[in-house]
Amino acid sequence: MSNGLQQRIIGALVLGALGLIVLPIVFDFADPLKIDRQSRLPAAPEIAPIEVAKAQRPEGGAKLGKIDSLFNIAESKPVVDVSEGFYGLNENDLPRAWVLQAGSFEAQDKAEGLMQRLRKSGFKAFVKTAIVESTTFYRVYVGPKADKRRAIAEKSKIDSNFATDAIVLQYIP
Repeated sequence: MSNGLQQRIIGALVLGALGLIVLPIVFDFADPLKIDRQSRLPAAPEIAPIEVAKAQRPEGGAKLGKIDSLFNIAESKPVVDVSEGFYGLNENDLPRAWVLQAGSFEAQDKAEGLMQRLRKSGFKAFVKTAIVESTTFYRVYVGPKADKRRAIAEKSKIDSNFATDAIVLQYIP
């Protein structure tokens, strides 16, 4: 045998041995459908159920505190000073709010009638009672508005459509 043929045979055997070693490392010839039955899953943890307390309504009437004073119509006053801000927060860090007083009546049915006409025209109207010198008045309000300019714009619409002289009031917390 010649020297060249002998080297080729040895080279082929070395490459074959390397192929037998490297091929199983690179490619996994295991059956992909085979289920691994050797691993063990831990047992399920013991979880105790927790009792959640049911929410209950507080006894008596709930008081809202600062929010009640923000929408207290009885303590509102007419706005005459133009230097005050149109919107934002007041000195107590509460939002400024504006409301229109469209009318004040001694008869409740007249106040309800004006409120219904305002609502049919698309205004958000409501009636509040006010006692002045032991006489009960039913006042019709529109609003509230967060921007004074919008309240003034609605005042002109209400005055022209309903023949009233509405008053712009500011909520006083």
